[in-house]
Amino acid sequence: MTTQLNAANITVSETLAILDSQFEAFADGVAENRYAMWLGSGISLDRVDSLGEIVARVIEFLRKKIAHGNPHCRFYRALKRILALAHLSNEEESHVDLTQAFPEWQCAQAITDRLIINYSMMLEIRVDGEPDDFLLWNGVDVVATFADSTVEPDVEHLCIAILILEGVVTEIATANWDGLVEKALEELTSSNTSVVVLVRPEDVREPDLGAKIIKFHGCALRASADEETFRSYLIGRHSQIHGWVEQPEYAPMVTGLVDLIVRKPTLMMGLSAQDADIHLLFARAAAVMSWPWPGDRPSFVISDDSIDLTQQSLLSNVYRRDCISTAHSEIMNSALIRAYAKPLLISLVLYVLFSKLKKLILIAGGTFSAPAREALQTGVVAVRDLLANAVEPDSLDFVRTLVSQSSLRFMIFRTGIALDPPRSYSPITSYSILRMENDTTLLTSGIPEVAVAIGILGIGISDGSWTLDALGSDQDDGTIRINSAIGSIRAYFVTNSHAALFLQNDGRLDDGANTVVIHSLKRTSVQQRSPHRVPGRTGRLGQREVSISELMSEVNTSEELVQRFREELAL
Repeated sequence: MTTQLNAANITVSETLAILDSQFEAFADGVAENRYAMWLGSGISLDRVDSLGEIVARVIEFLRKKIAHGNPHCRFYRALKRILALAHLSNEEESHVDLTQAFPEWQCAQAITDRLIINYSMMLEIRVDGEPDDFLLWNGVDVVATFADSTVEPDVEHLCIAILILEGVVTEIATANWDGLVEKALEELTSSNTSVVVLVRPEDVREPDLGAKIIKFHGCALRASADEETFRSYLIGRHSQIHGWVEQPEYAPMVTGLVDLIVRKPTLMMGLSAQDADIHLLFARAAAVMSWPWPGDRPSFVISDDSIDLTQQSLLSNVYRRDCISTAHSEIMNSALIRAYAKPLLISLVLYVLFSKLKKLILIAGGTFSAPAREALQTGVVAVRDLLANAVEPDSLDFVRTLVSQSSLRFMIFRTGIALDPPRSYSPITSYSILRMENDTTLLTSGIPEVAVAIGILGIGISDGSWTLDALGSDQDDGTIRINSAIGSIRAYFVTNSHAALFLQNDGRLDDGANTVVIHSLKRTSVQQRSPHRVPGRTGRLGQREVSISELMSEVNTSEELVQRFREELAL
């Protein structure tokens, strides 16, 4: 029996199939840096507390402070007002036992479920003698919950960081208080200087660092580091959510968000869009300029299992009213990708990386015909799909290995030297696919030839000539292992003979037939033997080298290129 695909069980391979078909225009738009990301708490669900856990914490926080026997206790009165928001039945109210911890109440789940959709009203409740944000700052304990330095980024945060570094996600709006995207960037680059975080209105004047994250509900990290300045920017109470869009002091940030909605289509992940301020922002943007239907690509995409009423309401402020009424079903279908953030973001990373490789094949030199380049592009997709099949069951391990191995391989490719970890992530390019064709430095970088080589490897996978280990069988040596009926080869990619010499002097090359160096550019003279080599061996490095640039100058078709590659590697 075939399992129906939904957001909870879809694999990365299945998500990529969707991006390759009905959502191809969307995926290409991401690769072209056309979309703005709007992020909600769902992307941090496995790392920080959910709204349900926050509700339970606030109730338990107040319950523990109650002075039992004192009907005038200020904490008791506040808790009573919160429970009133849950509209308990008589039976449920009979199960409320203030002497027991909240999770032990028989009606605890019912109370939690009802307060999740009223969380902002819950946080609005005042405790006599305490600041307005007492329940948010102390009850939720924002700093301990959302600024815990021991919490590590998850798949979603690492993938977003990769997309930022690849230059295809440069504008993010989020209601999240945590700083896990920033922490992921710091992990991948040893700093987070590639992004500017906007929390206060005056932050719009910060210099452009390539990407920006607009944290319009505040930032727990900033509040933890500087409570006096940033605590007041934490937004969670009902009056704040409904009112800040209209407050003059927030006008620069509101203007920036409205402009973002007008300029770029929206990709929304982990965000239920129930907060009123988000609806107000999209309504203001629609008043400025709504999006056309149909357009070149969907102007609003939701990563979810279904589109709820709040999201449908939001869509009515994206497209013109007449479009919603006449093309409602088509618009809903174009807006929903039934994949949650984890598989969608991994799929987008793979789609973007290999779209860049496909573009590089078009840029690469040589006298190839268009059909030959198309065949190589198809080979690139075969390698992409091979990687996609390796994602499950441990997607976090896959992403970390992808980062580690690609960084190591890029380092060896450019210099022939592999420094000890941690290594910074090396993007294929730090800008979107639209800018690649105009970058003349790519022509001499050796990267287009790497794309061609990957295309060759993919063609060999497709026709059964060989197999590849998805992320490299040797997790620390930076090679790709190519397995054929004849044997197995460890392949290093290098830019040129200079990098190959350093690779040889580092003792990484073996004169035996199981190691080969794949040059991007033309080779110079055969290198001198490494002084680290084991005495008695007589092989030469030149016998196990191949230059993609040289092969490309010798042939005209993809079939000839693959055949020459096989001959050079003795596959």
